[in-house]
Amino acid sequence: METKPISGTWDDPSSAARNDIVFENRNKAYGAYLIRTKYKDYVTFAALIGITSFALSVSGPKIYDLIMSNLEEAAAKKDRKAVSVAELAAPPPMDEKVQPPPPIKPPELKTVKFTPPVVKPDEEVVEEVATMEEMDKAVIGTKNIEGDTVAYQPIEETQNVVIEEEQPTVFKYVEEMPEFPGGEEELIKFISKNINYPPIARENGITGRVTLAFVVGNDGSISNINVLRDIGGGCAEEAIRVVKKMPKWKAGRQNGKPVNVEFNLPINFELR
Repeated sequence: METKPISGTWDDPSSAARNDIVFENRNKAYGAYLIRTKYKDYVTFAALIGITSFALSVSGPKIYDLIMSNLEEAAAKKDRKAVSVAELAAPPPMDEKVQPPPPIKPPELKTVKFTPPVVKPDEEVVEEVATMEEMDKAVIGTKNIEGDTVAYQPIEETQNVVIEEEQPTVFKYVEEMPEFPGGEEELIKFISKNINYPPIARENGITGRVTLAFVVGNDGSISNINVLRDIGGGCAEEAIRVVKKMPKWKAGRQNGKPVNVEFNLPINFELR
C-alpha cells in the first residue's frame, strides 16, 4: 500500500491525506468524511453569516429609519395638493331707492305733570293741577303728554303671617340627668315628709305605685306633669300636689349645656 504524504499536522481534521488514511476502505459518500473534507467551507460560510448578522444588527435600525423617512416624505408629497383661492365677486351696489323700515317706536304713555301744591291767591293760579282720577290713569312726570292710558292695578295687601315660636327640645336621656337638690335620698325624704295618704284610698285599702312624668327645664323648674300610672282613690292627685311643691331641681346637661329633660318619678302608696 502506497502511503501519501500528510499535508499539515495530524491534528488538523481538514487534512485530506489524514482523512484518506482514516477513512481508507470505508464509505466516503456521506458522514464524517464528507464533513471533514468541507470543514473549511463550512467555517468560512459561518463566519460570513456571523459578520453579516452583526453588521445588520448595528446598521439595521438606521437603515429602517432612513427607509421610513423616505416613504413618509413621498407620501406627504403625494397627498399635497395645490389649493386655489377663490376670488369672491364684489357685492351688488345698494339701491338708494329702497330704504330700510323705520324703527319700531313703543307706544307713548299718557303722562300727567305733577305740580306740587303752592298756596296762592286764586287770581295768581295759572296752571291747573291734575285731578286724582287723571293721575290714576297716567304716569306721573314733569310735563303733560297725551298718550295711552295706564290701567290702575291696586297693590295686593300682604297677609299677616303668624310665625309660630319653635318649641324647645325636650330630651329623654342626656349625659347628666336632672337631680333633686341633695340627691335621691333627699328626694325620698321630701316625698315622705309632704305626702298625705288620700282618705278614700285609705278607706278602700288602695295601695300601689303612681308614676308621674314631668319636664325639668334648663332652669330647674318643673312643668308638663302627666300621670303615666294611677291606682285611683286620689293617689295621682296627691302625687301631683307634692311634685308641684318641690323646689327647683339641678337641670340636666347635654354637651355641657343645660337642657330640658323629661323625668319619670314613681311614688309608692302603702298602708302601715
